[in-house]
Amino acid sequence: MDEQVENLTSESGQSLILMNLSSNPKGNIHQHNIQCSNRWLAIAAGVAVTSLSVLSSSAQAATYTLDFNSGANGSAVSYNADGTLNTVQWSSWGLTNISGVNNRNGGTTAKLNTYNTNAADGPDPDLQTGSDWGTTQQGNALIIQEENQNNINYFNNNGTWRADDEWAGGNIDFDFAHAVAFNSFSLLDIDDNGGGIMVQGQKTDGSALSIDIDALMAEHLATNGTDAAASQGASVSLNGVTMTQVGSQRGDNSLFKFDISDVHLTQVRFSYPGSGAISNLEWDYTQPIPEPSGMIGL
Repeated sequence: MDEQVENLTSESGQSLILMNLSSNPKGNIHQHNIQCSNRWLAIAAGVAVTSLSVLSSSAQAATYTLDFNSGANGSAVSYNADGTLNTVQWSSWGLTNISGVNNRNGGTTAKLNTYNTNAADGPDPDLQTGSDWGTTQQGNALIIQEENQNNINYFNNNGTWRADDEWAGGNIDFDFAHAVAFNSFSLLDIDDNGGGIMVQGQKTDGSALSIDIDALMAEHLATNGTDAAASQGASVSLNGVTMTQVGSQRGDNSLFKFDISDVHLTQVRFSYPGSGAISNLEWDYTQPIPEPSGMIGL
């Protein structure tokens, strides 16, 4: 009888096991119940392992490039009622918020906005991009919104803020839901000496990320000379960061890209002593795997 139960179990499943158990002598029912329970526990464990395997294989890192020209799902960038940027629209990319401080009036919460660098008639001609400056047109770039409510030129006809970068500078913070591999960023309108711009963050290993744009610009000048047009495409590396002069300009209308390796963080801060803009950032983000609690109960 034991062998019959074994064969029926492997071929037909639980229903035949129960049917055969009902015809067993009373003394054998307990033994077969144990066998049945053990088999179903093994099956449940197998389902759980398979489910975990599927989840693990689907949890792959995605690379995101935020260029401020579209929302997370490819739609148009969204803005608040006052014309400033909706800073939480890229949360599905792991970026929970963008915030900042405006240095005007001793430091207040910054309004953030995008500036159209393709426009030839905007209030910030030093942010314009295109072939005249040796770059492709970058479209929108992130800025700290200039705030001067006494000047009508800072408002559109409908009362919303007109995009203009803050001359007093400030900070822009990017906050991520979980640690990301921070790969690169590009900056517009960097003064010849870097202007005191700093990029800082806390790495997941506890060490600090501190990128001194002044130091990189000094290295660029010493290595590639003073002719901006001649140094287009040239790169320098310092402390694990590679800076490349993308366009043909330094200072106004300049575009520099910064590549970083092996940096994982949950927040990064861009500090500006004056005007300037962020053209884009790139990071790798892995969506956390859901906790497998309750799977054994399948």
